[in-house]
Amino acid sequence: DRTDHPHAPPDPSNLTVRKAASSYWVESSNSTDVGYYATQAYYSIHSNLRARHPGLLLEICNDGGRMVDFGSAAHGDYFSITDTYDPLSNRRAFYDASHVLPAAMLETYVEKWPTPRIENFLYMLRSGMMGWLTIMLDTTAWTPEQRKAAKMAFAVYKTNLRPLIRDADLYHVSDRPDGIHWDGLEYFDAKKGRGVLYAFRGSTQTESIHTFVLKGFEAGRSYQLHFQDHSAPDQKVSGRDLLSRGVAVELSWPLSSELIFFEEVN
Repeated sequence: DRTDHPHAPPDPSNLTVRKAASSYWVESSNSTDVGYYATQAYYSIHSNLRARHPGLLLEICNDGGRMVDFGSAAHGDYFSITDTYDPLSNRRAFYDASHVLPAAMLETYVEKWPTPRIENFLYMLRSGMMGWLTIMLDTTAWTPEQRKAAKMAFAVYKTNLRPLIRDADLYHVSDRPDGIHWDGLEYFDAKKGRGVLYAFRGSTQTESIHTFVLKGFEAGRSYQLHFQDHSAPDQKVSGRDLLSRGVAVELSWPLSSELIFFEEVN
């Protein structure tokens, strides 16, 4: 009857005991206080840990990402935003959570997934590289080709993508990923004139090309575009064209990807 809960014992004058199947429920006028005090205790654990171990990073794993909230964000360092780790689930979870929380806090685990081609392998890795990346698979099982590709992808992530994830503005330049059609995400740092477009081709066999209309660019300035996988030649494009016509990305294989980097030029 919760009388052994001294922080929030039930009010005897408003106490009701209900039975549901084989369980009993105690309800009182202060029933919701239990949730409040449990939350405060949870925050207290994090605050005490941080005070005692200031160098410790605290991962928030709230019910598979279903309880991601601002209270947890104020007490932890990063979120595990989903408990399903395939490429589509990672991109969907990131798309949802990144509307309200900093991208650098959003962790996605990359798990083993069928990758018959190197394009599929990079698609898998990049689907977890939009925020905080964690690899959760046996890298010793990778082929020499995959190890080479992963080494380059990790170098690009650390050197080029992380600074944008940390400092740049984020733009959702497609609908929520469905795994069938194209989807994409853009970072652009207006102060430095740099950015990147993550482009993902879905499973459809008939859409080999897609145009992404971008955001954040200065219409009167020009930008150098670099296609990381050389799916197209590097090119110089005006901000006006990027904002109105967009950039076309063509990929030969379903479930593949490309990174297009932008840098302002004089």
